[in-house]
Amino acid sequence: MGRAAPWLSILLPVYKVEAYLQACADSILGQADAGVELVFVDDASPDGSGRLLQALQQAHPQQVRVITQASNQGVSVARNTLLDAARGDYLWFIDPDDLLEPGVIPQLKRLLNQAQPPELILCDFRAFEDGSGQARKARQRHISTFQGPGRQLSRDRDALIQGLFKAGQLHPWSKIVKRACWPAELRFPPGRIFEDLAVLPRLALQIDSYLHIPEVWLAYRQRPGSALANLSAARIEDWMRALQGYGAALHARPVRPQTEFEVAHFCARTFVRACKRRVKLGDADAAKALKRFARQFALSSPLAPQALLRAYLKRGRLLRFAQLRYWLMRATPR
Repeated sequence: MGRAAPWLSILLPVYKVEAYLQACADSILGQADAGVELVFVDDASPDGSGRLLQALQQAHPQQVRVITQASNQGVSVARNTLLDAARGDYLWFIDPDDLLEPGVIPQLKRLLNQAQPPELILCDFRAFEDGSGQARKARQRHISTFQGPGRQLSRDRDALIQGLFKAGQLHPWSKIVKRACWPAELRFPPGRIFEDLAVLPRLALQIDSYLHIPEVWLAYRQRPGSALANLSAARIEDWMRALQGYGAALHARPVRPQTEFEVAHFCARTFVRACKRRVKLGDADAAKALKRFARQFALSSPLAPQALLRAYLKRGRLLRFAQLRYWLMRATPR
């Protein structure tokens, strides 16, 4: 008789994290019961991560699985491999340089053992600086990933989408999702950064019930070299096209006007920030890039640019109106 399927798959893509991997694994294994599996993908890491993974597998053969890729293919391919390999009822992506807070997994299990468990659980996190172990700012001791009621099971998908986009924390490691809700065709885009932004909003469209736990469940390690801190021209392009087509996906539902506004506002903020970053690079192709960004903004937002400008005026958000209008005019001069 085979072993029962795990109730939870914790999925970890591994690349150049030798210094952090053991602490991450210990923070999980120290509280995981026999129904939790840890699946690692060694993305051809050139450091000692592979040796650590083999040692973990030998020490915990019933809980730890290691998949080794012959060549480095990037975090999106690693995450897609993990999706295909997962056997648990619920999925939780965790980055192997982060830490799980004590007591989280038993608390999660209690929530999922309720008569009507949610399809999606959202948790909060704290950020700490690599080296000092301390938060850079007081507000980083507790960062909310959702704006809306906490500890209440909800089936309001509009409220889910609004709360996600208002919080702006669209990463997978603060979300635990029922595996049956993850469509086979929804995968992280290979070779691109901001892959989380391309996937999580689309996953939200599949969710019928959710629960936000306004507690710190994960400690996020801040290291030099983050995507937002080191934006090249190519990375800014990835940022702008991550949500391309999402407006049309919302129109297919449809959703409430306030949901359209919150998503359009998020897209506009991304557009303005991307334009500023791209101009700051100071190369001759910036004007053409801004024109592309304006097209991508229009393809991502559920509201046309002019409709969003009118919505800003109606809501008295004059600064947002002025910023968006300025960059639209600069991107598409007459």
